[in-house]
Amino acid sequence: MKVIYSEKASQIVEQFFVPIFPEDGSDGEWDLSNKEKEILKDVFPILEELKQVFAPYKDRIAQYYLMGYGLSLLHSVFIEMVDKDIDVEDVEDVHTYCLSLTEEEIQEHLKQLLNSEPEQMDKEADFWERLDLSTAKADTKWYFSQFYRKPMDSMQELVTLSRELVPLYQPYLDKGVKERQAFARAFSLEELFTKSPYLSNSSFYLGEEEEVGLYIVSPWIIRFLSYTSDAQGSLYHYFILSCRIDQLLGENKELDVDQFTTILKVISDVTRYNVLVELTKPHAKSKDIAQALAITGAAVSFHTQKLINAQLLIFNREDKHVKYNVNKELLEEVIAKLQTDFQLDTRK
Repeated sequence: MKVIYSEKASQIVEQFFVPIFPEDGSDGEWDLSNKEKEILKDVFPILEELKQVFAPYKDRIAQYYLMGYGLSLLHSVFIEMVDKDIDVEDVEDVHTYCLSLTEEEIQEHLKQLLNSEPEQMDKEADFWERLDLSTAKADTKWYFSQFYRKPMDSMQELVTLSRELVPLYQPYLDKGVKERQAFARAFSLEELFTKSPYLSNSSFYLGEEEEVGLYIVSPWIIRFLSYTSDAQGSLYHYFILSCRIDQLLGENKELDVDQFTTILKVISDVTRYNVLVELTKPHAKSKDIAQALAITGAAVSFHTQKLINAQLLIFNREDKHVKYNVNKELLEEVIAKLQTDFQLDTRK
């Protein structure tokens, strides 16, 4: 693979992650083991600071700074600019471009943002069909619908808001610069794919000639995102990684007690376990799973993300009818540890 990295572009990408900071992190997007918490121990106070900094803007962020599956609307516009080979020097270039978009172009971005979830939607589905199929929360769907109805006014509000927020985040962007630079010098995406047990089993393969855009963000973003664009008739892959993600996705070849207990905790939730079972069936759809388990689509999305983060679910890119594979190797290690610790005889 041909990896294209830009420090300048990475800084732009990082500044568009503002919507994640005011969120209530009580449930935690990542089920971190004690070892992983130790890796990020200096990050948690910064996250708490950021939550307080952006708390006064929480309602406006929810209303205008829309997020898809890991990507914000401003990320979507930035990626379009990259796809079109438009030179982007700073966030203001993105802001200016946003204000040049037509109603139809903004609405198309919203439509595509709804389709950023792992479960790809029908390409022929319109915005309202995708909104209905989305696993987003009810209030998020409402904000999407309002933005779609008044795209020009809403985009102006988003740009105005972003211009207020960018200076507030600048000290934190500066705080992470040395670590980002050091990480970029030492990091190899290909090596991560090879050495990480999770990624090496993920059925994600890139050819030698395929181009990959790599963006590295500060450790408090805690992200491993992949996005594929098919603009101009050819596929282009984007990866957004936070510093230390290589340690989180790790080189743990053997299951330790810390990871073992974390996995048990993740699957001990009855609903989550049932979601895990349903997701690995052919033609599994979030909406159908939600109906079968009498939960919301947002709940399915929440549990799915927990299972992915715990490395219990692996994206299946070989069989188009099955979205995920269970990480059987990891589950076999869990079972083997139970058998060893309690001297279980499986022959009985």
